[in-house]
Amino acid sequence: MLFPWPQENEVHIHRASPGTETVRHVSSDEISRAGCLFDADKKNRFLACRGLLREILGGYLGIPPEDVYLAVGEHGKPYLSTTAANKEQLHFNLAHSGPMFLLAIATDRDVGIDLEQMNNDIPYPDMAQLAFSSHEQKELFNLPQHQQLAAFYRCWTRKEAYLKACGSGFAIKSNSFDVSLLAETPAVLIEPGKPPNWLLVDISVPETYCAALAVHGSTPIIRYID
Repeated sequence: MLFPWPQENEVHIHRASPGTETVRHVSSDEISRAGCLFDADKKNRFLACRGLLREILGGYLGIPPEDVYLAVGEHGKPYLSTTAANKEQLHFNLAHSGPMFLLAIATDRDVGIDLEQMNNDIPYPDMAQLAFSSHEQKELFNLPQHQQLAAFYRCWTRKEAYLKACGSGFAIKSNSFDVSLLAETPAVLIEPGKPPNWLLVDISVPETYCAALAVHGSTPIIRYID
């Protein structure tokens, strides 16, 4: 399937639930990475998502999926190898959790996206104390108990989306900056000492999931492609 090139200031969001029965268009390196996963379902989903990624990117570039070559940055962020078909530098970032897959694509900016399937049994207080700033922890734990889990996921996905967009790995500590997490507050990133040139956007997903997008520059136009 061919996809139209994203327009200026536009971010395309692909939402899908790829099947794991047939895995196609994956590299030997990706097969090796999947081999490190002990859970067979997670292994198959990882490979299925990588194959779907190549199919979608090939649809933008007008080339077969097997001709889509991916490279990995210093801190693990994947990107398209330079080709004539990608001379305008298509930027992308993907996330998957459970059976769901999200892919963000833009041409004029770096993007990062995170997706989490919400789990009522995770030890979110302990995770928040490790990963959240003191301000975020205060806001989270001051909420009524029944509101805390959703707020935790809002905070987690917004922070992860930003870190993935930067492509800095662990070079940026997750507790060194703040994001908003209250339900009535828009998604906002506060990075001390730096200009506000990153934006956060909540992504529409089923109610058992939480997702966020981080983009560099001005407020984007979001176009969903299912």
